[in-house]
Amino acid sequence: MRKFLSLLLALAMIIACCSFAAAEAAEKAYTEQDITIDAGGHQIPATLTLPVGAEGERFPAVIMLHGNGSTRHEAGNAYDYAAPEMAKAGIATIRFDYIGNGDSTSDYIDFTYDKGVEDAMKCYEYLATLGVIDMDHVGIMGWSQGGRLALLTAARNDVFTTVLTWAGAYDQKGGEQKQYEIAKKDGYYEVIYDWRAPLKQSPAYYECAMAIDYAAEVANIKAPILAINGKEDTTVLPETAQKIVDASTNPDSRVLLLDGADHTFCVFSGDDTVLKTMVQDTIDWFNKTL
Repeated sequence: MRKFLSLLLALAMIIACCSFAAAEAAEKAYTEQDITIDAGGHQIPATLTLPVGAEGERFPAVIMLHGNGSTRHEAGNAYDYAAPEMAKAGIATIRFDYIGNGDSTSDYIDFTYDKGVEDAMKCYEYLATLGVIDMDHVGIMGWSQGGRLALLTAARNDVFTTVLTWAGAYDQKGGEQKQYEIAKKDGYYEVIYDWRAPLKQSPAYYECAMAIDYAAEVANIKAPILAINGKEDTTVLPETAQKIVDASTNPDSRVLLLDGADHTFCVFSGDDTVLKTMVQDTIDWFNKTL
C-alpha cells in the first residue's frame, strides 16, 4: 500500500511539474512592448509583439494597420487579441497609431493616406533593425481603412510577401467631393463619429484620396491577397472583398466571407466566436503565404 501511495504521489508531482512547465512555456510564448518610432516630423506610437524562440531564430512578421478613427488596439481590442495569438503561432507583429489617433501626439489634420503609407514603411524599417525578423517574409494587414492602406502600401512597396484585409475599404468614399469643397472653404472637414471625438480632415487629405486609382494600385501588388469580409457588413459591403481580389493580378488571391459577421466582426456582441475564427483564418493564411 505504501508503495502504491508513493507511486501515486510521484505521479501527481510529475503531472504538477508538467502542468507548471506547460504554463511557464505558454507565458514565454511571446513578448510585447510599447515603443515609439521616430518618423522625422512626428513620432509613431506602436506595439511590438514577438514570439519567443531559440537563440538566433528569425521570425516572419506582419504590420497591422487600424481603421479610420480607431487605434492600434482596434475595435473591441481585437488587435490586442490577434497579435499575441499570431505570436504564439510564430508570427511577429507591429501595430501602430496613425497621426492624430490613439497615443499619437500629432494633429490628425496632418494625416493623409500617403502619410499612412509612409508610417507603415517606417514600421517596416524598424523591424529590419531588430535582428530577429526574417525580412524576406513580411506581410501587411489592415481593418477597414487600414485595409485600404495595407493595399496602397503593398502596391507602392514591393517588399511584402502577402497581404490580408479585414473588411478592407476599396475605391472612393461617397461624398468626398462635397466634403473637399467644405475643407477648402473652412480649412478642414469635420468627421463626426458616435464612438469618439470628431476628427478634422484637411484639403490635402481629400486631394490625396481622390487621386487614387484603386484598381491600378491593387494590380501593382505582386503578393497574394486574402480579403475577409462579414456577410452582414453594411459599412464595407461584402462584395467589396471580391472587387479587391478581381483587381489582384496574383492567381492565389482569395475572398473569405464570414457568416453573421458585421463590420466589427461581432466584437461588441459579447460573443467572440467570429473574432476567434477570423484570427485563426488569418494565422492559417500567413502560415501559408509568409
